[in-house]
Amino acid sequence: MGIWLKNARAAARKAQEIEQPRAEGLPVQSAAGALSDERREQLKDIDPSWCPAWPVEWQRAFHLVQLRLHAGGAPPTESGDVVH
Repeated sequence: MGIWLKNARAAARKAQEIEQPRAEGLPVQSAAGALSDERREQLKDIDPSWCPAWPVEWQRAFHLVQLRLHAGGAPPTESGDVVH
């Protein structure tokens, strides 16, 4: 499931990348591999946060902090604090 979701998010990002130039009437790269608007809407209906706009690094950091909090640890309080 994780690999499928990773691929779906990548396809959604590709679709987003070609939307703006297309809306401006500029030539766009191939849409091959991009998730269709219909499919993105279907996934959004299932879970609105299925494809967060935040970078993967931010999502991973958020997940690590979330795990730490659920385990009873304290959140990092200063920039640069490392969470294991």
